[in-house]
Amino acid sequence: MAVTRFIEDRRGRVPFALVGVVLLVGASTFGAAISTQGPDRVDRGVDAAVERSSAEATTAVRSGVAEAAREAAAEPVTAPAETPYGQLVSNATPFRDALRLRIYLRVRERLSVTRYRRGDVTAVARLPAATTPAELRHGMDRIEVRGVENGTALRVTVRNLTVTARESGRVVASERRDRTVTVSTPVLALHDRAMAFETRLNRGPLEGPGLGRRLSARLYPIAWARGYAQHYGTAPIANVVANRHVELATNGAVLEAQRAAFGRSDPTGRRAMQRARLEFGVTEFAAGTPINGTMAERILPRPNEIGASPAPLHSRHGAGNASPNRRLNVDVGTMSGRALASLRTESIRSNRSLHDVLRAAYRVETTLRTTRRRTYAEPRPEPDAPGEGWKLVDTDESVNPTVESSIGSTPDVRPGERRFDGFARHVELDRRVTWTWRQGNDTTTTGGEWTERYRVGVTLAGRYAPSGAAPDRPTRPRFERGGPLDGPNLANVSAKASRRLIAEQGGRDTVAAAVAADGLDVSRAVVHGDRPSTLRQWTNEDLTALRGRLTNVSVSVSAGRVATYTTNPPEQLAAELRRRRVTLIDAPDEYHGVADRARHAARAALVDEAIRRLERRSTNHNETRRAFDAVLHRVGVGSTDELHDIVRLRNTPIPAREASLPGSPPGGPVGVVPDGSPAYLTVASVTHDRAAGVPPSRPYHPLSAKNRNLFTVPSGDAADATVGEGVGGPSGVRLRTAAHTLIASESVSNESTSGSRRAVRESVDDSMAVIETRARRVVRSETRLSRSEARRAVSSGVARWDGPGRRALAASNGSLAAAIAVAADARASEPSERRRERLETRLDAAFVAVRRTAAARVDETTVDETLTRVRKRAIERAASEAGGRVRSRYLNGSFGRVAAGLPVAPVPGYWYATVNVWNVSVRGAYARFTFRTRRGAPASTPGAAVRYVRDGSTVRLDVDGDGTPERLGRDERVDFETGTVVAVAVPAYRGGVGDVDGNADERAGTWPEPGCTSWAASACRDSE
Repeated sequence: MAVTRFIEDRRGRVPFALVGVVLLVGASTFGAAISTQGPDRVDRGVDAAVERSSAEATTAVRSGVAEAAREAAAEPVTAPAETPYGQLVSNATPFRDALRLRIYLRVRERLSVTRYRRGDVTAVARLPAATTPAELRHGMDRIEVRGVENGTALRVTVRNLTVTARESGRVVASERRDRTVTVSTPVLALHDRAMAFETRLNRGPLEGPGLGRRLSARLYPIAWARGYAQHYGTAPIANVVANRHVELATNGAVLEAQRAAFGRSDPTGRRAMQRARLEFGVTEFAAGTPINGTMAERILPRPNEIGASPAPLHSRHGAGNASPNRRLNVDVGTMSGRALASLRTESIRSNRSLHDVLRAAYRVETTLRTTRRRTYAEPRPEPDAPGEGWKLVDTDESVNPTVESSIGSTPDVRPGERRFDGFARHVELDRRVTWTWRQGNDTTTTGGEWTERYRVGVTLAGRYAPSGAAPDRPTRPRFERGGPLDGPNLANVSAKASRRLIAEQGGRDTVAAAVAADGLDVSRAVVHGDRPSTLRQWTNEDLTALRGRLTNVSVSVSAGRVATYTTNPPEQLAAELRRRRVTLIDAPDEYHGVADRARHAARAALVDEAIRRLERRSTNHNETRRAFDAVLHRVGVGSTDELHDIVRLRNTPIPAREASLPGSPPGGPVGVVPDGSPAYLTVASVTHDRAAGVPPSRPYHPLSAKNRNLFTVPSGDAADATVGEGVGGPSGVRLRTAAHTLIASESVSNESTSGSRRAVRESVDDSMAVIETRARRVVRSETRLSRSEARRAVSSGVARWDGPGRRALAASNGSLAAAIAVAADARASEPSERRRERLETRLDAAFVAVRRTAAARVDETTVDETLTRVRKRAIERAASEAGGRVRSRYLNGSFGRVAAGLPVAPVPGYWYATVNVWNVSVRGAYARFTFRTRRGAPASTPGAAVRYVRDGSTVRLDVDGDGTPERLGRDERVDFETGTVVAVAVPAYRGGVGDVDGNADERAGTWPEPGCTSWAASACRDSE
């Protein structure tokens, strides 16, 4: 096949010169056509106008956003209105929604006057007009806001901004654009800080850092200092926690919350707080000083008034020690004496009494160890029926022993036993058996005889087996005289054992015959050795010394835990005694005789009795705590654990914010200055001249407070009321309370109290008669005084006090027991300090036992009636006195002796602390609260500031352009409601702790609502 190359193929070819000519002619024609056309002025002008209009729109958006932000801060919407336009604002984000609405309206307004003209072309940027709620909602959807640079700047995006260009009235261009601007305004940061501040104000003490926790931190030092002053009588205090203290503590805590939220506090508020500290420092320990408008005027300055800063107050001497952080030493105390008294006289768990404890140390277990060996035995005859049909119905055996002395071995004693006696015998047993037979109604007998001979050995042995709680140690000597008292030890035990096991069973031969016949009745017996005559006295002296050591055993507990009932000192004391038991008993490696062991057994019994009593008190403590929990729950406090958490968390450090909120351009550092009106929140009425935020001639109560003292009844009866009737104790008022009431009634004696006072006196007299009868009985049993001498001793001791009230009080606090013991010892032939101390302990224990019974209780109604009349009369007389401090002293002296509070471990005659609880609630509202910052203020106005204002007013805005503003919502006042619980613990006895002025539920201000949102003067009553 032939191949044709392309280069050689000339078919279809066009000359390249022709192609060049065609291209040249075409290019020349096109160039000529273009060069003869005029300029495109319309297209170029439209583009420029659109771009310039868009740029001016950006400026208008920026200006509108800045203005809208300032307006939103001046009238922040925090609660939407129930109106068609109010529904544009959501409940979740009312401020941001209102801000978007304002931005939309302001930007639309600014754009309406913005246009660009170039030649015949006019360009404008517009947002659609909106007048109905639906149209406005669509408009708000075009606006997006968010904070940038840590909230110091606001970034706003306006979506679907329409830019239109017209030439000679004809639209030549139209487009939609989004515009985003960033404006230096901290409006979102101001709002967020304000809301965070309000949240902090409304936090309870267990909900996190906030007003409740700082209120606790400030109230606790006040309450503890005043509580201890009342307890020790160093100041005339009838009201430990008053609402004036709540007011002062609340304002200080609010300033702390401001510093935590904004990095600084209201300057005017700080100055007012300093004046308040001075004002209240003068009356800090006064009882019942009211808070009135005059005091509020002294504390609150006039607007813009700047006074000199006073020097800080110095804390009172000793106040720093009165704190939940202090440690309380709780010791065994007088309970050791009562344990010793019960050991001497009452039954205890292991040994019935000291007598039994000592006797048990001389205990010996004795036994007869026996052997028998048969040396001769005849076969025992078998029953032989008398004939056919006879049935055996009975078998009777008898034995006739013959005993002869023998020389032989006796049984060996076992390890640890002592051989007391031994003997051997030959015993011949002549046995006879009689069988009884029956056939029908006939009976007959048959019989048989046989003989057995035995070799019998008997050993009388004893083993020292003391019972009791003494540590197990070897004892030497035991069965011979000796020891610390040179007593018999167990030397005479062998004779007692021989009498019990041998002589009382018929003697040696009888015992040997019984062994041979395998019929010995008694082979074991417990005997006790004779004790030295001086053993009890010697042991008593040792126990008295040990009691002193027990008395001083103590544990250290937190006062705060005691106050909140979250520690159990009796349980800790019992554990401490168990830990130190070996040391307290101090047993040697080997007892020096039985008397030495008896002494240490008595020590162990005393320690164990003290532990048993502490364990019983620990159980009572837990029962009281459960009842205490129920009381706290009933009044809304919670539980003891929550109460302790309040104490524990009260001083938790609160990190403060920096004074300036950091930010970078276009934002920047923002310093916020809080400004409250009134600067100091008082429960008294505040007017416009003291707080610019209050309208003229309309009073305002910025704070209301309530504090309730839980245990204002006398201390012992508070425990009864707390535990309730479920424990089955006697009803009525304790003798101690009745005595205090009777004594208090003497200072306000008049006709109004005479009837009830007479009834209380008669009941106290009856109770004292029972106590004196028991005292005579104890004196007779503990001394050698005759009946008449014992009576005179008791009468002499009682006569040291005048009147039944003081005598009953002496019987309750241990003074009477000591006085009677001294009088009885003085009548003894040979006075003895140890005997006097022992008698005092016995008397004290006896009085405690009597006071537990219904015979020593006084009718509750009678005592309450007397106490109420005493308090009323005391207040009436105090009101006529001139000075507040004189009133305080009079009130405290009249009925302050009636101690309030709840005894911890409330055992009659013994407790280690008294606690009381105050449930404090506060509600407050600023008439106006302003947050100022210069960031975001117009640069054209020197010194201008952006103000975020919360004053409770209605927010209105003309959203439809009809000239009438529509209601969007309200800017709620900065208000709060919180509270705390204050628990105070003081040492036992004395005056207790609590409010004794008769006002257990104290309310101040317009409780429960602070302020007057209606602004009606009639609604703002002066409730002090």
